[in-house]
Amino acid sequence: MHLGRRRILVTVAALGIGAALLGACDSGPGGPTTTTTVRTTTTVRTTTTTRPPCAQPSSTSTTTTVAYRTIPGVAPDALSLDIHAPAGGCRAPVVLWVHGGGYQVGDKANQVRDKIARFNAEGWIFVSINYRLTDPGSPSSARFPDHYEDVAAAVGWVHDHIAERGGDPERLALLGHSAGADIVANVADQPRYLRAVGLAPSDLDCIGPLDTEGFDKVASTGDAEWVQWKTALGNNPAYLTETSATRWLTPTSAVPRTIGVVRGTAERRAIERAYLAKVAATGARTVTIDAGRLTHAQVNSQIGAAGDTVMTPPLIAFLTECFATPTAERD
Repeated sequence: MHLGRRRILVTVAALGIGAALLGACDSGPGGPTTTTTVRTTTTVRTTTTTRPPCAQPSSTSTTTTVAYRTIPGVAPDALSLDIHAPAGGCRAPVVLWVHGGGYQVGDKANQVRDKIARFNAEGWIFVSINYRLTDPGSPSSARFPDHYEDVAAAVGWVHDHIAERGGDPERLALLGHSAGADIVANVADQPRYLRAVGLAPSDLDCIGPLDTEGFDKVASTGDAEWVQWKTALGNNPAYLTETSATRWLTPTSAVPRTIGVVRGTAERRAIERAYLAKVAATGARTVTIDAGRLTHAQVNSQIGAAGDTVMTPPLIAFLTECFATPTAERD
């Protein structure tokens, strides 16, 4: 069944925050000063930056919908994102989420209730992203590279504006499931997409492309997946290789720390392991979740769900470590 977009604006009830809020407010209008040492093959340079002041913390958790870009003829909701901010958030880490749906269906509001509650409880802002969908036969249908460019634009908007809403632009994690995972891998691991919005992969502290054979479309034999990819990306004759992260990642690629899952058929597990191995070969930290007990849908639905022991604990631990040592503050 085709799931149409729907505009949703919800005010989330206040959530109790157990642990101390990461990135709590500092006194002074300019925020804390950070000294960063950057090493290259020929030089060592030291820069001093001041984090921007954040907005006045809200006494309740809130949801705000904003348009991150405007394209003539494209419905505003297709290029919007929802910002779910916890009560008291100030320079809070930010988790961005890219939904799945085979590039053709889905919405930023789908299956996010548990995610909002869990990530807000950690003191983190949760941002759920819409992007243009492929609608065969429609003149406004998304095609390569629209999906990737939209998500990159959303990351750029968050980086530039999230401080106004209590977030820390220096602590960003980009996660996605299924087609969303494929989009995350392309946006985060291919510098051209973030470069187009003035950013680089290093502006993402970590990523979580969760459960897709899209890492290597050439190796996949799934008929349904091939149809989805060809329909959405087939206007690029080289899409099978140009959108497959495993096919173009090299040991010199600059990629963020990465968490992934391994589950499903032997073929799928091999594709997912091969991607994580390629990321590890660059020197980036990788974490693998053994999700063999879960279905493809459950990889998504169990994040933040009460009683989940497979997805949520390792994901929270990974993000906690990631946000504790932002990319900008590592040697």
